[in-house]
Amino acid sequence: MSILKPWAPAGNVEFSFKKKSRKPKDLVTVCVTNFNYAAVICECLDSIVDQTHENIDLVVVDDLSERDESIAVITEWMEENKQRFYRATLIQNKRNQGPSFSRNVAFENALGEAVFIMDADNTVYPKALEKTYAALINGGFPAVYTQIEEFGDRKGIGHADIWDPARMKQNNYVDVMALIRKDAWARVGGFCHIEEGWEDYDFWLKFIDCDLNPGYLPEILCRYRVHNTSRTATEALSAHYDLELVMEFRHPSPQKES
Repeated sequence: MSILKPWAPAGNVEFSFKKKSRKPKDLVTVCVTNFNYAAVICECLDSIVDQTHENIDLVVVDDLSERDESIAVITEWMEENKQRFYRATLIQNKRNQGPSFSRNVAFENALGEAVFIMDADNTVYPKALEKTYAALINGGFPAVYTQIEEFGDRKGIGHADIWDPARMKQNNYVDVMALIRKDAWARVGGFCHIEEGWEDYDFWLKFIDCDLNPGYLPEILCRYRVHNTSRTATEALSAHYDLELVMEFRHPSPQKES
């Protein structure tokens, strides 16, 4: 099921703990990607500890943080909280590779067949895993996403809604903070690095390309931290236009019959 290139450098395992008991059938892997978020990652990890879903496999992938003490902070936290998890592991990339590579590394190392993705600056409410896992299994979906709450520099509610391929082709309204079947991730080829950004949108568009329809759970279960941006309005507009062209090139709309 590996999709990483043979020449991709394997990361360094900085922390590893695993219980000796048999792997639970309802094991959910939580993938946390980190890059210089030492100041907030414990808040993220604490929200995972508080999950009502019992059996969790925690995989944190650090993308070679060098501006803070991320590895030391995460290692200390894992040592203190390891008994909460079936397994807890910290992997650090040997080179800074970006979020897509880090997420693929987490999927490659996941023990669960369902993987929840989140960045280290976000958090989840206590029933996020319990409810998304129930929806994933009972609904037979390839992935399940929820409504999000924005916090930080802006407070509000996200724009998530029922999955509609035609609407998704117009613009992305689904956050990557979702529970995804490992086989669905493999089928779409995982996450792709896009220099200009929008890797998350590209990932969901690949679900459309593969005729996979995720399920929407209309509850606020995930919290997305909003950061101030230093980009000017002109730069943002230019990047947005360029990325629209990139998405259309990578996922062309069907040609209409004349």
